[in-house]
Amino acid sequence: MAHVVKSHTKSSDKNRWATTWEAFADAQYLYGRPFELDVCAEPATTKCKRYFVSPEYFEKSGKNSDELFRLGVVGVDALAAKSVWPNHWFCNPPFDNKEAFILAAISASDRGHPGMMMLPYEPLTQWWQNLVDGNAAKIYEPNGRYNFYESDGVTKKTGVNFGCAFVLFDHGQRTTPRVKFKRGIGIASK
Repeated sequence: MAHVVKSHTKSSDKNRWATTWEAFADAQYLYGRPFELDVCAEPATTKCKRYFVSPEYFEKSGKNSDELFRLGVVGVDALAAKSVWPNHWFCNPPFDNKEAFILAAISASDRGHPGMMMLPYEPLTQWWQNLVDGNAAKIYEPNGRYNFYESDGVTKKTGVNFGCAFVLFDHGQRTTPRVKFKRGIGIASK
């Protein structure tokens, strides 16, 4: 009998988990060049100098747009602004809204703006089969699970009960081969 590990983390908190520097370094290494924009971040969690924040963050932060733009925010609501995602974007989407971000990634890629997403690795799910398989250029499968940071961008979350993969979206490439790699290759290459 299988034992299912139920998460006790509220979904709204999972939506704000941050990418660790190790995971980001691996993604950048696999991508082959620096990412120029984090399309789904907050000042404490971004891994790029330029980033989008969510409308909810903008409303709750109490900061005006001038203050946020000084911090590197280039816009609010990456989904509404998908037509302006530049080349070489990175995205660790909110857990509950990954499908919308995948569709935006496909749209950016179709306009010739490649980038990479960190997604829960769930190849047997319908959302994965409908949106990732046949739309992604490559899927990078790590040799284990990555941890995340809390929304403060510092406190490590441990015991994450799902694996992630890096998914490359690049115009004209939709064969979706799977490439295995060892975690830590991005840090080891520095």
